[in-house]
Amino acid sequence: MAFLGLFGNYDKPGPGVDKDEPKKAAPVRFFEILWRKLSKLMQLNLTFMIPFIVVIALMVGVFLLPIPHFLYVTSFFGVLDLYILYVVTLPLILLSPFTCGLAYVTRNFAREEHAFVWSDFWDAVKNNWKPALLIVYLAYVILSFSIFFYSTRVSDNWMFMIPLAVCCILSILMLFAQYYIPVMIGTFDLKLRHIYRNAFIFSIMGLLRNLMITAILAGLFIAFLFCPAAFAVIPLLLVIIFLCAFISYLTSFATYSLLDTYLIQPFYKKE
Repeated sequence: MAFLGLFGNYDKPGPGVDKDEPKKAAPVRFFEILWRKLSKLMQLNLTFMIPFIVVIALMVGVFLLPIPHFLYVTSFFGVLDLYILYVVTLPLILLSPFTCGLAYVTRNFAREEHAFVWSDFWDAVKNNWKPALLIVYLAYVILSFSIFFYSTRVSDNWMFMIPLAVCCILSILMLFAQYYIPVMIGTFDLKLRHIYRNAFIFSIMGLLRNLMITAILAGLFIAFLFCPAAFAVIPLLLVIIFLCAFISYLTSFATYSLLDTYLIQPFYKKE
């Protein structure tokens, strides 16, 4: 497994933790680590901005190409521009290894272990070129278009409500699985299909924490969406300085304990 021997020795050990000291509650540890690692999270976020800005530039370039856009009329969602939904978003696939770099460093923070932000981020990027976001993109295209299609047909035949509900449930599980996949890619030496299988299992097992993560992310999105125009620069600065690393830290902290309980500790016990 990749996490064995993953961390090198350091010349100057830290103060350590008393083995008899009771473990603090998860919310307390979350904010304590967040405060201690705040500057490093900002460094990490600025590092991630390098590939992120490149991908955004590619998306803008694709959007500006002189290619006719494909419109799809739905009864529920209105007129959809399929070119923007499915072609302009295609460069996001390139972020896959970089999200793994984010997750590797923030997972170390969640475990209260040391991480060299710059070197560990790029080492994780080089070691994790698995096309995880390609599968996400394909699932996004298939499930979203299916939802658009079936929602339009429901008014003609209520039986279309069944495949619509199935697609919605699969979309939610796919979203929940994304909270685990980057951390698992940086932690375990598994084939991508096994990572997705385990991630889907955890998307159900960790339902409460998955809902919590989703609620926090939705709250951030709504806050940014309704931010007054006079303060629009604030969300932009947060994205550049902090937000991506914070989201990665949030998901790593919330999901790692589940991975540790059901995958890592059983492995150690077996060994």
